[in-house]
Amino acid sequence: MADEEQIIEEETNQPNYHDLWLRSQADIENLRKRSEQERSNLLKFGQAGLLEELLPIVDNFDRATKAVPADQQAAAWVVGIQYIRQNLMTVLESNGVSLVTPEVGSSYDPQLQEALGTVFSQEVAEGHIVAVIANGYKLHDRLLKPAQVTVSTTNE
Repeated sequence: MADEEQIIEEETNQPNYHDLWLRSQADIENLRKRSEQERSNLLKFGQAGLLEELLPIVDNFDRATKAVPADQQAAAWVVGIQYIRQNLMTVLESNGVSLVTPEVGSSYDPQLQEALGTVFSQEVAEGHIVAVIANGYKLHDRLLKPAQVTVSTTNE
């Protein structure tokens, strides 16, 4: 009888190897899924640093074309600048970059926009965009650069 009690005690103290094996298999599967997700994110967002460095160049092209006098809008050099900007945007878009272009009069969204200042306005409701200074950009679903805007206020 003592032998039976000893055997039962030893069996209850033994680890359940099947449960340990199942947990190990689940851990391996979770590791595989996590590694696959990290690899996918690296492929999707790995070039974000380079793309962020190119975005100010697009903004500079936009500022340059806005500064051209009206009588020179059709000049060959202006058309060339616009063509270069469009080529750059095509390359950025083919790599997953999209514009974040807020509309004047729309509500200010701090998740997508950076308020560079406020302006008193009776025409535009408080907390709405008065002017867009620079467009924002997203890489797939991640914000690379917020749009820069001026927001209305009712306080003078």
